[in-house]
Amino acid sequence: MTRRARAHPQTRDGEAPVAVSADYFLRTTSGGGARRGVHAVRAKDTAPFSLHTLGPLVARVGRDIRPPRRPRHAAPVHFRISPVVSCLVALTLVGGGAALGSLGTGGALAATLPVPVPVPGQGQSVSIMNQMANSFADSPSTVALPPATAPPAPAPPSLEGEPALRAHELFGFAPYWALPSSSGFNLEGLTTLAFFSVDVAGNGTVQQSGPGWVGYQSQALADLVTRAHGAGDRVVLTASCFDQSALDQMAADPGTGPRLAAALVALVAAKNLDGVNIDFEGKGSKDQAGLDALMAAVSSAMHQANPHWQVTMDTYASSAGDPSGFYDIRGLAPSVDGFFVMAYDMNNRTTPSPTAPLTGTGFTDLDAVQQYSAAVPLSKVILGVPYYGYDWPTAGPGLGDPATGPPTPLSYSQVVATGGHVYWDPTTQTPWTSYQVGSQWHQTFFDNPTSLALKAQLADTYRIAGVGIWALGMEGSAPAMQAALQGSAPPVKGLRPGPGATVTTTTPTAAYFYSGTWDGLPVTLFPVAAPTAPVSTATPTADPLLGFATNDPSAQCLENGPGLLVSTVAGSTTTYLVTATPPSDCTTGDWEFTTAAPAAPTTTVPPSTTTTTASPSTSTTTTWSTTTTSAGG
Repeated sequence: MTRRARAHPQTRDGEAPVAVSADYFLRTTSGGGARRGVHAVRAKDTAPFSLHTLGPLVARVGRDIRPPRRPRHAAPVHFRISPVVSCLVALTLVGGGAALGSLGTGGALAATLPVPVPVPGQGQSVSIMNQMANSFADSPSTVALPPATAPPAPAPPSLEGEPALRAHELFGFAPYWALPSSSGFNLEGLTTLAFFSVDVAGNGTVQQSGPGWVGYQSQALADLVTRAHGAGDRVVLTASCFDQSALDQMAADPGTGPRLAAALVALVAAKNLDGVNIDFEGKGSKDQAGLDALMAAVSSAMHQANPHWQVTMDTYASSAGDPSGFYDIRGLAPSVDGFFVMAYDMNNRTTPSPTAPLTGTGFTDLDAVQQYSAAVPLSKVILGVPYYGYDWPTAGPGLGDPATGPPTPLSYSQVVATGGHVYWDPTTQTPWTSYQVGSQWHQTFFDNPTSLALKAQLADTYRIAGVGIWALGMEGSAPAMQAALQGSAPPVKGLRPGPGATVTTTTPTAAYFYSGTWDGLPVTLFPVAAPTAPVSTATPTADPLLGFATNDPSAQCLENGPGLLVSTVAGSTTTYLVTATPPSDCTTGDWEFTTAAPAAPTTTVPPSTTTTTASPSTSTTTTWSTTTTSAGG
């Protein structure tokens, strides 16, 4: 994924771009300056938002990020209450609202989600939403939901005068498989609840079968809608399609848009709902024009049926900066009231790493917010955050240790059940933990109240519509997750970076070979991340390593360079260290090689006696030491 240059966000009403200083964070989190907020800080004498401005904030986020109390849906204050896009699975909901420190009491992991690992990269054809939908398609509790005997209560009259997205949007997904436990959802903290989902076929019709349809027709959904309306929330219907051929078919047929629009208007009206959320996830750019036309038809029909109905669309985190991707964000913007930006699954699945980094070297929440802010009105951007993470089997407990198998998605409640200590990664501003099952180490990367509070602060800084979470139910009995998005995070104590990578120094790299000639003999080199002994204690030899050869692109420039320095390692007569150091060498590197133990010395007897030469050792064993070092704790 190409990382693009960051631009200052556009602001409402032609205002100058907002630049946020570290002083701003201190003033807005020090107890009395919440109303001053970003509106009081202009570009003058300030520095742009960055990771460094968040550093001091982390230690106080739980205690100090508390906006003034206000009535539900009252006039907005300048602190952005982030939307809760919740939508997931109530697996085994284990209690626990820890921010940092211990995750909770020990215990076996809850059953993991029996779903395939999605293919990394934008435009992936199998999303986490689709994985979970497939996983719970045959859930007995969902299939057995009794049908509704009466429609739910209509929306309160107060919603008629509200904008499509509130100034502090809290958007929460309620997936069909969580309906049996939906009585536990905190609806008072939401502004929009999205029922996920009914399926859309390639011809634009809604499939009136399957577990999503059973959920739509259920009394459980009717009761949930009545409760949500009683809390002053909008309730929208999510229509989904994850099949690439069906998406191609819809985009190619001009009649699909009006056909789908008519079906959705009828479904929304039948259940006293308040709009639609479109979750079409595909890849490639060939469907962009067709998708723009389809969304224009859906939006027009929905707003003609009721101008107060809401129309939102789920899009990839990188889409605003990727004109060759599946979504044409600028082309879709006039047709939607908001984009739910799926700012998760942004990690590389081959490397243990966070699914939703706030900052860092890869694609991050900050990148997504900046790109969307430059492409569409800020009032149309909802930053989606995860209530789940990924667990990897790893070679060791340290951050940076390689994976030994594919990752498994875990809900936050499942992560809490591991009972491990929570570490903090200051680069990505996210928590992680490591633990051991038998001899197998695991590392889990996830979001918790501390990291969610920082994401809410990011949304507030850029004055986007709000935040959202995938998904309701995944937090278990941890109200601190939603509270953090509303600006009330628990106190943070004991931030710890965790153990560093465990490095095996002399294990050859599987993909590359390194060789050369030393003292007239061919030798095989083994790369080392840390030499067996510090270079300062090694003694250079008279002979350099010649004829260096490798298939490693990062070191091939050494093949045409001068001989490399060879040093003996203190305490060993068979291990040698080869070092490449600029400027005499084109790159840096350390390798080790070993030679046979020296032969026994030759003894010459006086001439008057028989001359005897000691026999050489009958066998020679070439070995290299294996040293494991651990950085950190």
